[in-house]
Amino acid sequence: MKPNPTKRLRTAEEDGDVRETGRGDHGEEERRKTVDVSIIMPVHNASCWLKECLQAILQQDFAGSMELSVFDDASTDDSRKVLEGWRERMEDRGISVVISGHNSSQPGGVGFAKNKAVTQSSGQYLCFQDADDIMFPQRVRLQYETSLRNANCLIGCRVQRLPEGSTERYTRWINSLTQDQLITQAYTSHGPTVVMPTWFCSRKLFLKVGLFDEGGKVRFNFSTIR
Repeated sequence: MKPNPTKRLRTAEEDGDVRETGRGDHGEEERRKTVDVSIIMPVHNASCWLKECLQAILQQDFAGSMELSVFDDASTDDSRKVLEGWRERMEDRGISVVISGHNSSQPGGVGFAKNKAVTQSSGQYLCFQDADDIMFPQRVRLQYETSLRNANCLIGCRVQRLPEGSTERYTRWINSLTQDQLITQAYTSHGPTVVMPTWFCSRKLFLKVGLFDEGGKVRFNFSTIR
């Protein structure tokens, strides 16, 4: 999760392309009934990226209810302070915010942090977001609508790299996959064909597959459609 200024993603492109592949118990139960989408964001030393990332979340055109669930995985910069500084703006927009973390000497890793963020979240649908990436305004809306129509599928989208032209070959591969290739190339050296920073799925499907492997390997057993 280290910030890399030459390899950033913008997800859900403007042409509308979508690739389908601290409360009491009662309060928590009510929250789980009413929040449509939880944005799941692990953070580790991401302070320099958070302003753009959080601003993009704030600008989503999704009309349903949203929650931002963040787990700070032993950051040594001021990521936690920056996150807390955005809480009021998010809540004013109607986005509930859950932030937790730990201060151990070593981070638990990306799988660990995502599992924590999912566990503390309450949305019926999960939208995975890297702290150094930027959403287009329609990402949550388009992926939510697609997920409603395809309940047993993992939803992704095409991406843009910032700056333009960085990792050109990999980006071209991501964005040019056919329906068949989403499945047949899932186990190539490139990795999952629906790239992790674009994942969106129902909580029910995620829990059916199981939590992330905290040893560093991504579990990948979803159906994919386009």
